[in-house]
Amino acid sequence: MNTQETPKSAELKPDPHQAGRSQAEEWKQLLARNFLVVILVALCVTMGFLQPVFLSGGNISNILFQAAFVGLAGCGMTILIAGGMIDLSESGVVAIAAIAIAMVLPSTTIGGALVTALILGAGLGLINGLLVAYVKIAPFIATLGSLYLFLGLAFISTGQKVVPIVSTNYRMFTTGSIGPLPVPFLVFVLCAIITGFILHHTYFGRAVRALGSNEVAASLAGLPVRRVKLLAFVFAGLTYALSAVFMSGRLSSAEGNMATGFEMSVIAAVVVGGTALRGGNGTVVGTAVGALLFAVINNSMNLLGIASYWQYVVTGVVLVLAIALGSARSGGSRIRGEG
Repeated sequence: MNTQETPKSAELKPDPHQAGRSQAEEWKQLLARNFLVVILVALCVTMGFLQPVFLSGGNISNILFQAAFVGLAGCGMTILIAGGMIDLSESGVVAIAAIAIAMVLPSTTIGGALVTALILGAGLGLINGLLVAYVKIAPFIATLGSLYLFLGLAFISTGQKVVPIVSTNYRMFTTGSIGPLPVPFLVFVLCAIITGFILHHTYFGRAVRALGSNEVAASLAGLPVRRVKLLAFVFAGLTYALSAVFMSGRLSSAEGNMATGFEMSVIAAVVVGGTALRGGNGTVVGTAVGALLFAVINNSMNLLGIASYWQYVVTGVVLVLAIALGSARSGGSRIRGEG
């Protein structure tokens, strides 16, 4: 019987073409996963050439401020959208929390004002949660109604006037920096880390994602669906109140329409960041990148002298494109049996 063995050197010799294709595929997948970061970096580099002032310390600090406002509220919105819900009442919650801060600051400490804002944010979130979880109103309708309710209360409480924040210490605290980084941005980073841990490493986070994937299946599996919805809205209310704390310090005042349209910016940052509106999963890192991207876009348009109303157009176009891209990806995943 004649047998021939393949030389070991031939067996172990790698195929250079196969290795090249494998490496190219890895790079392609890496770029696909981080395309938003690539766009953000490219935009920053381009603006650095067009407007050198864009890369100045003061302008970078301003961008981080703007990203922090949207990012803080975006942490709560990420939890909600991952759970298959949505909240349109952010601007009302922000207005009430900020007005409460302005009203109580003359007679209390900064800590007392912060606690007041957080309690109000959680309370208003609780109202939304009760409407959605126990009254069983669709989140879109429930929070649209509560938006007008909260805004009405804000205008009534101020008599449609601007309430100044007279505390110098409060303004310094909310607009200060630690090294090169603004305090609001550092708080946002901490909040994002906590939110990511909650969403991906706790029972509550797993329940939220299960709820977003299939509410009926989550209920049949014995998950406390109503409690999860309630806690998700309370958590979101807390993050809106945190955003109000720094927004009011930045403006040195509070009024009913101080955050008009804020909810659209928050939803856009979350969705563009990669959290699908259909629910089931969420990415806090993506939300952070989305908040930075919109802050850079708005800042760039201001530096280039483009009218402010075009910012709404750009935000809308980017949001629509992101949703379309997400739908195309999810459709392709279902066809391949990945999702």
